[in-house]
Amino acid sequence: MGDLIDWNQVVSLGAAALPHFGDPQREFEAARSGAAVIPVTQFELLRFHGSDAQAFLQGQLTCDVDQLKRHQAQFGGYCTPKGRVLANFLLMSIPQGYLMYLPADVIASVADRLRKFVLRSDVKIEREQGLRALGLAGPAAPALLQQDLGALPQSRLAVGLHARGSVVRLPGDIFLVVATPVDMATLWETLSKRAVPAGAQCWNWLQIQAGVPWITAPTQEQFLPQMIGLDAIGGVSFDKGCYTGQEIVARTHYLGEVKRKLRHGRTSGGVRAGDALLAAGEQCGTVLNMAVVPGEGSTLLAVVSEQADTPSTVQLASGERVELSAPVMAAPA
Repeated sequence: MGDLIDWNQVVSLGAAALPHFGDPQREFEAARSGAAVIPVTQFELLRFHGSDAQAFLQGQLTCDVDQLKRHQAQFGGYCTPKGRVLANFLLMSIPQGYLMYLPADVIASVADRLRKFVLRSDVKIEREQGLRALGLAGPAAPALLQQDLGALPQSRLAVGLHARGSVVRLPGDIFLVVATPVDMATLWETLSKRAVPAGAQCWNWLQIQAGVPWITAPTQEQFLPQMIGLDAIGGVSFDKGCYTGQEIVARTHYLGEVKRKLRHGRTSGGVRAGDALLAAGEQCGTVLNMAVVPGEGSTLLAVVSEQADTPSTVQLASGERVELSAPVMAAPA
């Protein structure tokens, strides 16, 4: 993997994201104390356009699309009528409509389900093929990115629009760059010479550290938005009115009935999204996201029951212990 640094080779892998580029220790160290540049191929983009796109999305999503400005992205979720999250995402307004950034393994099912509700509305839902994404992280990252693109967005979820691409400042002061394949190839060639190329495990770790959850295929339709902390990062509006699943989501919010919450975890054992967490032999939680950290085992986000917040031994099915704590949640933009 160490030789795989050409952008076209990286993109050819599609959603089969590289876990690392051959030296994960160096990659994580760059993200902590230098600069790491990361192909974000495990996420893809949906494009929504048409004269009714805004009204359509407003009636389907948990976030307030009517309040979305061109220079500000927002988190949101898409739920079943029972309020269970099918997907969560980052939504951006563009001149041609909206871009939705979400995990690649749920993008097809989300697009297919949303298309069923378009009916006679003037809305087109398409997988975006003309744009690519990469991430940049580390204390030296802003200066490097600014050299290539210009002034960067200063506030959380602010979007900087540049001739060669758009930049979103994500929680944890990491950056998501969206650009055309031609511009991205040029950016990658430049940045990968001055920053350390890093893989999907590093990007996943950065998201976990920032407390940003992601629903993937193994965890679809299992959780209310509040259970994954989507409301804590500004992804749920309780004032916008009706959307799919709104009645249950709102009732849970106002009655305070959330009995499962997002928690940060660490374990020396092997773990995957969707794995059960056990306490006294009974399931007390579910792994949402994970990343293998060199020399430290695995770090994860999990949805756990109230019982798991009391002193107890939480384990994987393999018997490996899991240490839980509350994640650091960025304040809503």
